[in-house]
Amino acid sequence: MRGQPPFVVTGVVVIWGVMKKFFRHPFILSLLIIAVAIFMNGQGWLESPKNVFFQLTGSFQKIIYQIAQKINGITGEENNNLREENAQLLGEVAFLKRVEQENNFLREQIGLSANEERELILAEVIGYDILGSNRQFLINKGKEDGVEEGMVVISAGNLLVGQVIEALGSFAKVRLLSDPNSKVNALIQESGITGLVKSAQGLDLVIDLLPQGEEINSGETVISSGLAGFFPPGLLIGQIQKVISSDARISQTAKIKPVVDFMKLERVFVIK
Repeated sequence: MRGQPPFVVTGVVVIWGVMKKFFRHPFILSLLIIAVAIFMNGQGWLESPKNVFFQLTGSFQKIIYQIAQKINGITGEENNNLREENAQLLGEVAFLKRVEQENNFLREQIGLSANEERELILAEVIGYDILGSNRQFLINKGKEDGVEEGMVVISAGNLLVGQVIEALGSFAKVRLLSDPNSKVNALIQESGITGLVKSAQGLDLVIDLLPQGEEINSGETVISSGLAGFFPPGLLIGQIQKVISSDARISQTAKIKPVVDFMKLERVFVIK
């Protein structure tokens, strides 16, 4: 800084020393990194780096995920198999009931066609999104395989898992039903009562906006209704576990026992 007045040089040195100490603090540095990442993501600059990141870490995440699955399954494998078989049977029963209802309707409304056969993309769960919450996971299929944002994800047995919220080249991110941002129009199959399935504080599934005064029983089946067009009708979500009703509210809420163990999925299907 030749030619600068002494007080200018001293001021620069002091400011530089303060900035070094300021950014050396882990909390401040973390906030700065997060702010920069949010800005870059909002501008769409991170899509290519994220795709490269998932390609580099996908195999590692898959190995870690599979190891965790094996550790968790050592003591509960038999129970998990029984749970999966029960869920698959419930899904098939729900599907058959819906087919029967459709057939009855088609007899009355001649000329309407049945649903077209679904085209499915088989994908493997390679791990939970380490950049987000545990209520989203990654699959090893993406845009190159025909997966697009908004597509619905199910498991074997016609069981609703969630929805694709981001698709990259060879990977995609899936939002689970248990995610706080997930909302599904649903109905209780036995009675035809409709409601909205969502996450209760990210812990439990509930079906909300059920009409007050309607009788709802434990064990009844909850499926997607197809209203609003985001999810196909007839996908099994779970069973009524407990009804929560209050005279102060204009609607009822019921807790749902999901048929899918979201933390132990290995393979899923994406509906094209």
